[in-house]
Amino acid sequence: MRSSKNTLAGIAGVFAIAAGAVALTTALPAGAAGPMVQYQPTIAFKTAQSKAPGGLTHALPDIIPTTLGFIMKSGPVGWGQTEELNPNQADATQVGPQQNLCRFHPGAYRTHNKGAGNAGAFVTKVYRDNTLIHTHNVPGGLAAYSGIDWHQFTVDLKEGMNTIRVNFDANKQVAESNENNNYFIKVNVKIDCNGDGKIGGVAINPNGGFKATPGQGDPSPAKPQRRLRPRG
Repeated sequence: MRSSKNTLAGIAGVFAIAAGAVALTTALPAGAAGPMVQYQPTIAFKTAQSKAPGGLTHALPDIIPTTLGFIMKSGPVGWGQTEELNPNQADATQVGPQQNLCRFHPGAYRTHNKGAGNAGAFVTKVYRDNTLIHTHNVPGGLAAYSGIDWHQFTVDLKEGMNTIRVNFDANKQVAESNENNNYFIKVNVKIDCNGDGKIGGVAINPNGGFKATPGQGDPSPAKPQRRLRPRG
């Protein structure tokens, strides 16, 4: 039987997300007809800590989203990526104070405390470009290594390119090991959101897509002059 020790030789790593040691169970095939071997390596974790008065140290939380990204109508969009939305994906058009936005539901993200310390109450804010469009209050905070499943809400976007920015712990209520809590995606809305028959100033082709505004001809084209040939 092949040794699981040899199979996993060389695997090592340090992760800044937990304290102490964690036992992981991995099932490895022992052979074509043999039983599964349970391997339990011990992996050391490096913990982010801060010093409290008196020289004592305590672990810090770290509030982040999960790596799957932000959910739009088309599915998950990875952080930092760009997604395109088309007319059949809008729930409504001509919404918002100026009736110039498209509505999509749901937008969603997941929140995770990957730190070894508990996080107290905090607020997450969502922006479209520089406009606040959603506030998510978490009054109970998050325990170490715990998370909030998909938090869903309605997203209103304008025609063309939008930047959706999610700022976790927006009010800086939680002292964290990493205070970089801004994450974003870009969404290109190829939909006539305001009902003017155009998308970003370009006329819509009734058969789908775009069409250019027909050019205008010369209002007074010069008539060609006929040349008379002399007789004789």
